[in-house]
Amino acid sequence: MSKPLNPQRRIVGGRAVVNRDWIREFTGASAGTAARWYKIRLEQPEEHRHPEKERIDGADFYDEQQFRDFYTWFQQEKASKVLKADPELYELDPETVVSINKAAELLNFSGASVIRKYQQANPGYFPDSVGEVEGPTGRMIQAFRVGDLQDFDRKRTGDRLGKAGRRPGPQPGAAVGRPSALEEVLAAELSARADGEPLTATQLAEQFAAERIERDGYHPGLAAELSVQYGGPQRAWEYAVRKALEHHPAAAPNRSEAADRRAAIALAAMSERGDVRGLAADLAREHGGSRDVWERAVKAARNLAGPTA
Repeated sequence: MSKPLNPQRRIVGGRAVVNRDWIREFTGASAGTAARWYKIRLEQPEEHRHPEKERIDGADFYDEQQFRDFYTWFQQEKASKVLKADPELYELDPETVVSINKAAELLNFSGASVIRKYQQANPGYFPDSVGEVEGPTGRMIQAFRVGDLQDFDRKRTGDRLGKAGRRPGPQPGAAVGRPSALEEVLAAELSARADGEPLTATQLAEQFAAERIERDGYHPGLAAELSVQYGGPQRAWEYAVRKALEHHPAAAPNRSEAADRRAAIALAAMSERGDVRGLAADLAREHGGSRDVWERAVKAARNLAGPTA
């Protein structure tokens, strides 16, 4: 299981600096990609170069504005190298429907397998098929609307598929240079505290989590509730809750209590929905925590329910 990101942003001498996890959250890049950007910085044009690292409190930080400038240039460079579509794509009527083979040909892909890889590894990146047409062997194959292919081609940036199953970098529609998701949803709260001690979005989220724990105590699903209340990704709130619990150890349940509580939740869910496939994943989304933890809870619930489950 991958370690959760811990994005940090600080103000040093009137300028913002960010850590590697902030860079990864901002861009969607893998750890290896983010490390490589720095490693090859001397190969980049000096005016667009990745910033040099600065050691602060035993950790590496990078000038935020310099990184934003680098990343804007990097995205533009990738976009300029994208394989251009066949001019025929824009000569066709947008309402025309073509086979998956013809779609690959129009986009200058090596074959239909490229489209299938996008669909499997990165759902939502490539346009949905609009039906089926007869292929060259008589077998029915996927078909696509030409207008959707034209829109896809205009948005191509040169990004490749990431291991997590989504395209790296800012997602479609997001402007280059945007703040992190947590910074966006907590912008008003951060602005209201601008006159006091500077806080990062992560620190403010931890503060909100601590206040909830002090008032109502800790319970599984707290991160999910905070994500709904304030917005932002649940994983960022899970990190904030964990950090808050470090300062309130008495509120944290011991392993046995937490496991028993999850098993009870899983048992209730099984009674309501049945022992359905994917129950552990659903419970992880609803209550927070990893799927592995909830799979153990579902297994414990089955043992509690006995052979009638």
